[in-house]
Amino acid sequence: MKRKIKWLILPLVVLFSACQLFLGQEPDTSPSEILKSLWTDFNNIHANLDFRMSNSLKFESWYDVYNNKSIGYALKVYSGMSEGELFEKCADMLEELKDPHVGLYAPGQSSRSYNAGISEFFDLDKKVKSYLKENGNSEYKNFTFGVFSLDSNIGYIYISEFINEAPETKGQEWGKAIDNIINDLANTKALVLDVRNNRGGELFVMEYIAARFTSESKDYIKARTKTGPGPNDLSSPLVYTVKSIKKASDNKYGYTKPIVLLTNRSTVSAAEWFTMALRTQSHVTHIGTPTCGAFSARNDRFMINGWVYSISPERVTDMNGKIYEGIGISPYEEIKNTTSQADEQLEYAFEYARKSAGIK
Repeated sequence: MKRKIKWLILPLVVLFSACQLFLGQEPDTSPSEILKSLWTDFNNIHANLDFRMSNSLKFESWYDVYNNKSIGYALKVYSGMSEGELFEKCADMLEELKDPHVGLYAPGQSSRSYNAGISEFFDLDKKVKSYLKENGNSEYKNFTFGVFSLDSNIGYIYISEFINEAPETKGQEWGKAIDNIINDLANTKALVLDVRNNRGGELFVMEYIAARFTSESKDYIKARTKTGPGPNDLSSPLVYTVKSIKKASDNKYGYTKPIVLLTNRSTVSAAEWFTMALRTQSHVTHIGTPTCGAFSARNDRFMINGWVYSISPERVTDMNGKIYEGIGISPYEEIKNTTSQADEQLEYAFEYARKSAGIK
């Protein structure tokens, strides 16, 4: 956001008085207060502290992260430390949450963000193409699609992200290519839908694409936003619905034959919402390994010294109230890749899709 600043020439005493009247006292920007204010903001705003800290090997709670008498972060800052040293300590404290949506940024100086638990990232595109007839098709941004070399009755679609590159338009321009892709695969008998390594993106893009694989509209997620400092100070839930295509003119773009949905630990954020949405559909089977477990929206906020942090202010559950934050969504069948030479997850998904389609 660009701000236009108008300069006023006033006597110093008037300027000082106005600052005191409208702004109050200058904030304390000593290292200890900067760290404390950051910890306090996360205590008040982050919606999933208890779930994140339950996996910690060092600290019992977010309170313990700051106040532990022997290793708490309040002990790790001191007057006179450099700005770089303070930045590292603040970043280290946030890293205790192991939340990929949390980051810390010093504009114009340095930045740090976290991808805790994202451990299965590999060159999926190159590996997958070797299984597809003529190496598949990548003419549409963020999609790779085609049919399998071993059986052209089984289609394949990979979606790398749901990011909207023109947020001011609120459109799904690149995502609309899914309609053409489904039309190209209309003669297949089953589909492997791959969102491994998908880093997430915009909800409206994700829901547009998810609708193409939905035979029945279903509520799939409830999300509540943090409203106060208590762990359960949360708003009323917003319920999200994945909607099937109803218009007759759009039916040709839907794919509701058997689908195998493939995920791994690098399936993050909006890709996890996508997974939750499609798991409501009876023709979809989820296999692979659990997703990352980062469901909240990501908000950016300023610190008292001008740094910026990102935070997760939402608590997201399935329709039964189950929380997957920090854990991820476990597939119906867990299949791991154990070698670098083959994609065992994809091979299993292919055979499962053939079986689902009744192909012997």
